[in-house]
Amino acid sequence: MSDPVADFYRDRVPAQYNATLAAQRTAAPTDSGAKALLEEMEAVRASIVVVVGDETFAYDVERGVMTGVAVPTRPPFLVLRHTREDFAALRADCGDSLLGFLGALAGLGDEMKITAQRVRSLRELAGGIRLVREGDDGFVLEAWFGVVPDTAVSPDGLPAPAATLRLDAATYARLRSGELDPQDAFLAGSIPIEGDEGLAIGLALAAMSPE
Repeated sequence: MSDPVADFYRDRVPAQYNATLAAQRTAAPTDSGAKALLEEMEAVRASIVVVVGDETFAYDVERGVMTGVAVPTRPPFLVLRHTREDFAALRADCGDSLLGFLGALAGLGDEMKITAQRVRSLRELAGGIRLVREGDDGFVLEAWFGVVPDTAVSPDGLPAPAATLRLDAATYARLRSGELDPQDAFLAGSIPIEGDEGLAIGLALAAMSPE
């Protein structure tokens, strides 16, 4: 019987990632901005890990192309964790991109692309953050940036997140659509921060930085 979680992370995530790269390659020959962005995407050499319950999904990105692997070849710059119970709500809100939650924080209506500069910015955060989307069909997503030295990530070996961001459904939807400016939301206290405020604000700034 098909497993929607495994099907999504094993098949859909790399397919979507590589389709985005292919579209960028198509646009690059006639657009200097698209060409520069493509060069940044193709410069990515990194690993990512997703932990869902007691299952681990790993990806290597080489020259911008993502491949699912049993064990990542590099210490992952990004580790994501959520429960199986939160999968449907998380995918509905964040889409098919592994950085969909950052796209929402950045006020992007489309997929956030992974570039070499963005990898460096996120790795430098060196901490873990818990994102809580409250309300009906809410979810909890935990993310660690640049803090996991072991490439064989254990679901039980991750440190506790140092900061928590809480977003109600209306605020999240307005951020996701671009109606609400992320900087204004943080300054107005529409996104409450618990714990390490510097880390949380650093994540927001990394998300809002140009690609």
